Amino acid sequence: MHPRKLYTSLALLAVFIFVFFLKDRFTMDLYQDENHYLPTAALFATEPIPSLHLLQSYNELNTPIPFILGGWTLNLFGEDIQNLRLLTAFTSFALLMLFVWYSPGRTKRFWLCLGGLLIFPNYYLVSVYYYTDIFAMVFTLAGVIAYLRKWHWAGFLSLAAAVCCRQYMLAFPAAILAFEVFKNVKWSTNPMVLLKSVFADPAWIWYALAVLSIVPWVMIWHGPAPASVMADQHYDSDKLVQYNFGYLMYASVVVAVYYIIPETLVTRRFSHYLSYPRKHPVMFGAFLLILGLIIAFFPAKQAYNPYFTWPYLGYVDELLMKIGISGLLKQLVFGVLALVTLVRFVSPRFTLATWVYVLNVLLLGKAQLSWDKYSLPMIMVLWFLAMYDEHWALAETRTENEPEAVNLKY
Repeated sequence: MHPRKLYTSLALLAVFIFVFFLKDRFTMDLYQDENHYLPTAALFATEPIPSLHLLQSYNELNTPIPFILGGWTLNLFGEDIQNLRLLTAFTSFALLMLFVWYSPGRTKRFWLCLGGLLIFPNYYLVSVYYYTDIFAMVFTLAGVIAYLRKWHWAGFLSLAAAVCCRQYMLAFPAAILAFEVFKNVKWSTNPMVLLKSVFADPAWIWYALAVLSIVPWVMIWHGPAPASVMADQHYDSDKLVQYNFGYLMYASVVVAVYYIIPETLVTRRFSHYLSYPRKHPVMFGAFLLILGLIIAFFPAKQAYNPYFTWPYLGYVDELLMKIGISGLLKQLVFGVLALVTLVRFVSPRFTLATWVYVLNVLLLGKAQLSWDKYSLPMIMVLWFLAMYDEHWALAETRTENEPEAVNLKY
């Protein structure tokens, strides 16, 4: 048993107990989305095994596993928001235990990565209130861990469950799928050579199946979510054909603020950013052109409508506005931060972290709203993968019982 992991677990347990009493034993008034999440969980409590009609008609945008689990909890312990918040807190604690106990035994980045996850402001929010995000996150992290340990059947089940908690978790099995396929592919004019290279390691099939787990929900709803609630939240069919490049840029900003800046300040690895334009001038020029076009024609701004009336894109946007940075200057700041993120992750040789970043951000361009919280699962996975970075974890001595870390670069 690794002492650091044991002591960290006990410290986190003490923090959760402290928060439990700090938040009045989770008996405070309903908070924002809890006002409709609680009735939805109560609805699922009436059908522990939900019928097709219930799955078609429940009034929420996201897939139902968090509400099914909530319904089971209400059946066992009573219809009280305290019970659902305890379920959320236990799930959050389980996620952190996965993060701690499945980290590399001697990684130098442990405290940086764990701290990086915990300082994300929304992590506290989704851990003390009955929000659906933490359920999707725990299944996502379990799926990534299973992949790294080559437990591919468990990776499939976990990531499929994550998609059944929040649809946009689709980006994670898709990232593993893309990484697995492209790391082995041998481009050839001979289709048989190409096909054989793709199937040289068929592990990717498990993650293709996890991606396909979204299909039954699309068939049930005849779309990405129940049509009635999409209309209620002003995310109707007309908006589905639109793509918001401003959201894409802001999601990259969130990654820069909550991941790249802390990582770079602690590790002092500035040389990559300074040398990138010289090493990859074409890609750097392409980044400048793309971000310039987004700033000029698709500036990042929030979807302000009768359902959603908060004017900011998220906490980073709010902070910039409060210190007087707005208009074109704010968009330029967004562009610089997004450029830093692109330089950090995108190079001719894609890593798994690159696929996680690229596919998450591209998917968030289709979100109905911009929100820092939507990037939290991506930030979590990036911090976890950072402990397996070949420049750090793979060069360190592993404990005798620890499996070999997956080489995340090719």
